[in-house]
Amino acid sequence: MTRWARLAALTFAVGLCPCAASAQSALKPATIAASVAAAADWATTYHALKYYQVREMNPLIRGLDGSPGPMIAVGAMIDVSAVSTWNLTMGRSHPRIAATGLWAMTAFRSYLAVHNLRNERRAARR
Repeated sequence: MTRWARLAALTFAVGLCPCAASAQSALKPATIAASVAAAADWATTYHALKYYQVREMNPLIRGLDGSPGPMIAVGAMIDVSAVSTWNLTMGRSHPRIAATGLWAMTAFRSYLAVHNLRNERRAARR
């Protein structure tokens, strides 16, 4: 198994964690929506980095600008761990606040996906 195949399998397996961490039925729709919005953001980020002359602005993963695949994998794992931790900590004691936070994340990540698409239009193609 190649390195990229292992990384893809690990990312897929870790991607199942946020829904498993949201045992409360009130958090499942918000968790799924946040996961889809994050995936859209990462897909548009990958496309913009690979085919256009844009830069990642997140200081945690900016150093991986030259290799979009590993950068997306690391960023996605950060997202998975953050949403899982959010669901396990806030979701147990304050499920309505946890769901509100996840919907806010959904709105922000949707904005970022649209922002990435708009940046592609302004950037020069590689």
